[in-house]
Amino acid sequence: MDKPKLIILAWLLLLVPTLLLGVGALRLLQGEQERLLSSAQAAASDRVTAIAGNIDLAVAEVQEGLLETITQLPQGNLSAQLDSWQRENPLVRNVFIWQRSVGLTFPNPEQPASDEEAAFVRRYLPLFTDQSSWQSPRRDQQTKSPPAPIASANNIFNERKELRQLAKQAPTGVAQTNRYSTDLFALETEVALPTTPQQEQNGWRSWYADNQLHLLGWVATSDGNRRYGVEIEMMALLSRLLGNLPTQISGDETYALLDGNGDIFHQVGNVEVVPQTIPLADIPLVSLPHWQVGAYADQSGDSGSGVMLIGSLLIGTFILAILLGGSLLLWQAYRNHRDAAQKTSFVSNVSHELKTPLTTIRMYAELLGEGKITDNAKQQRYLQTIVKESQRLTRLVGNVLDFSRLEQGRRSYQQQQLNLNLLVQELSEPLQPHLSEAGMLLDLDLPTPPVELHSDRDALEQIILNLIDNGIKYAATGKRLQLELDCNHDEIHLRIRDWGPGIPSEQKHKVFTKFHRIDNSLTAKQQGSGLGLSIARQLAEGLGGSLSYCPVSGDGCCIELILPITGRT
Repeated sequence: MDKPKLIILAWLLLLVPTLLLGVGALRLLQGEQERLLSSAQAAASDRVTAIAGNIDLAVAEVQEGLLETITQLPQGNLSAQLDSWQRENPLVRNVFIWQRSVGLTFPNPEQPASDEEAAFVRRYLPLFTDQSSWQSPRRDQQTKSPPAPIASANNIFNERKELRQLAKQAPTGVAQTNRYSTDLFALETEVALPTTPQQEQNGWRSWYADNQLHLLGWVATSDGNRRYGVEIEMMALLSRLLGNLPTQISGDETYALLDGNGDIFHQVGNVEVVPQTIPLADIPLVSLPHWQVGAYADQSGDSGSGVMLIGSLLIGTFILAILLGGSLLLWQAYRNHRDAAQKTSFVSNVSHELKTPLTTIRMYAELLGEGKITDNAKQQRYLQTIVKESQRLTRLVGNVLDFSRLEQGRRSYQQQQLNLNLLVQELSEPLQPHLSEAGMLLDLDLPTPPVELHSDRDALEQIILNLIDNGIKYAATGKRLQLELDCNHDEIHLRIRDWGPGIPSEQKHKVFTKFHRIDNSLTAKQQGSGLGLSIARQLAEGLGGSLSYCPVSGDGCCIELILPITGRT
């Protein structure tokens, strides 16, 4: 298996366990979030159960007190006593007397004394005309543990004591007793007292009319033919029950009393509760059918969500760090593999390029040494070839040495004052035979007066020679090279332009990469190591300048060298 495939396999072996680890950690976080939510729901359920228990107990005591007060009323002139009681007790909304086979005798259903009495008669007409049962539909009773305290016990005790006293408040002129009567009423609540046969004739009836809950209580005679009783003033009762809601709660909790329509009657807490808000826990009230107590929490500050969010971010960061670190290591391994392959190719190319001029030099030197070449013109041509190949060999060795020093950061620069016009002319003269052999002309466009700069002569020579040699190799079809020099107050611009086949657009920035050679038929015919432009750019940057591709119109390409006039200190 080749190395790229091994790298891909290694990356997959890193990716799969990391993802599995992330999924497992997220599952654990989700379980922790569910545990926290369950714990919060259990705590909220305990609190609302306690609140509901206190409210049910308070309502039961009110009902008990009202029925106890009714039983104490004198039977003579009962309607007047009931009417007086209604006016004096804020918990009493309406009173009534009902006779079997006769119906409602007080208030007068034919001539009600007020709109309230008329509404009362109309509201309970099915009950008073025996079209509805006096007994409320019973619900299954559930045994509950005693409610846990949710607010100040003294406050709850005092409020319930006030309700009991108010419920037992008899009309003026009627003596009150402290007798605890257990045989005159029955409550359809979880706190109902033990019943006797007669109690089944007395009790309380929940009644819905005009989409509102009403509570009606009565006392029946022993034969059950006569009933008289009371309708509770619900707003007065409910306003006195609100003290059962907790007064000291944390900022992210809210407790609410909801009516039979699911609307909030009253709430304590800072959480905004709307009908769509889902409660943490809700408990129905036995004493107020269809009413319930609900507990709500601030979802934006939910601890479980916070744990999930922070945990997810940490896990995501951890997984990302593993993947990025692993990917970086694998990418580094891939780059090392690629560089090793490029260096192997580089060694092969350099060896071939070294072998070619050495072979030529050796061949011509041996011919001249054997004295077989007597023609003076041939001797001169052979000597020129030896010189040319020696120069080529020198440039190649120089490139390799420069590359080694640049890679190791050991390349030093000796700054000196230079005449760039003169330097370019001196470098172009030895290249003329090489240019003539390639069929090319070198045009020098030099400014007047000459350009003076402070820089490293050897580095500048290496850059210019590499650029010209590159043009001769790959742009010989254009028959022309142009070296243009100009400057301003701070910078020198040296451009080498050819009219050859040019550089493909996708390769314009890659040609400066070490070991990179354009893969086409032209470069395939030319020997090279792929180091010339890379070394030239590194040298230019070492001198404080830059080397880049310069766009041109028409065929060919242009490489621009920019250098500071003052050089780098």
